[in-house]
Amino acid sequence: MKAKIQILFVCFILLLFSNPLLTQTEDKESIEINAKIELEKVSRNIINALRYGKFLLADTEWKKIQSDVYKSYPEYDYLNGSLLYSRMEWQEAKESLNKALKKEPNHEAASFLLGMIYAQEDSWAEAKDTWMETNQISPYNPFYHYNLGLAYFILKDYNNAIVSLNKSLEYKANYNEAKLILAKTYLELNETEKAKMELSTILEQDPKHIQASHLMGRVVYLLEKDPKKSLTYLKNQRVLGWREKKIYARCYFEIRKWKDAENLLRPIAYSPFADEYDQSFYLNLLLNLGYDERANDFFHFIQKQSQNESKIAEAYRMLLSSREGKDLLYHYFKLRY
Repeated sequence: MKAKIQILFVCFILLLFSNPLLTQTEDKESIEINAKIELEKVSRNIINALRYGKFLLADTEWKKIQSDVYKSYPEYDYLNGSLLYSRMEWQEAKESLNKALKKEPNHEAASFLLGMIYAQEDSWAEAKDTWMETNQISPYNPFYHYNLGLAYFILKDYNNAIVSLNKSLEYKANYNEAKLILAKTYLELNETEKAKMELSTILEQDPKHIQASHLMGRVVYLLEKDPKKSLTYLKNQRVLGWREKKIYARCYFEIRKWKDAENLLRPIAYSPFADEYDQSFYLNLLLNLGYDERANDFFHFIQKQSQNESKIAEAYRMLLSSREGKDLLYHYFKLRY
């Protein structure tokens, strides 16, 4: 009997001392659960606010999760990176997103946004490498394959661009943006008929698609050498790419609209990457228009050009391609929850 009383007493003492420990553990778990719930809610609010350009609302929501309990989560760093990205603070945004990825290597949204920053910085090789990792994390997202394909296109890795863009179309069959870059890729490879097929499907679905229409005019001229037919596809000269400007200038020239041809070709002729054909063509246009003085000035401009401008020309061409690429990127702030 005495032994039983001693055992009960010992159990009582143990229970007395362990109860605060249990309470502390339960309190800690409760705090973590509540923090995660709050973080999920705030995350949705911040990302939705950023999507709609409500930056003040996003900042207000961000202030709600500044206690230490939230800062250990990768989502905290992702949200911080997203806010910094929206302010174009690229370096700080990269640091924050890399912190999120260090805590959670499979953080899809952080990986995707990190690639976007590299693209905005004209660092397309880094963007490509990052989006390769994003596609490994989430292999069935057509938009991720599209951005990767676009990066390959900018980097002139055309075969891999075709693979990625076709993968994008595998998961989103009517993705016109992917078809457009695919058509551009085929044109760079001189596979004009394939480009025509892609552009035809875009214009069947969306006859007012300006970029597809402009490219189709280029294709028609290359295949049929019909300048009048090509010009029917020209919708807005101000948004023409430099390759298309060359083609449409040639079309105007062939139907004797020399002034229109000169207006289109002028920025190409004076650019660092104008070749001898572009320069002689432009000189011919000036003479046909009776602009003898301008033709003389342009001739002297050509003579003064450095013979070692190939690197400058390539850099300029790359910057133009990069600017075009940024306009074509799929961009979306991604929700985790």
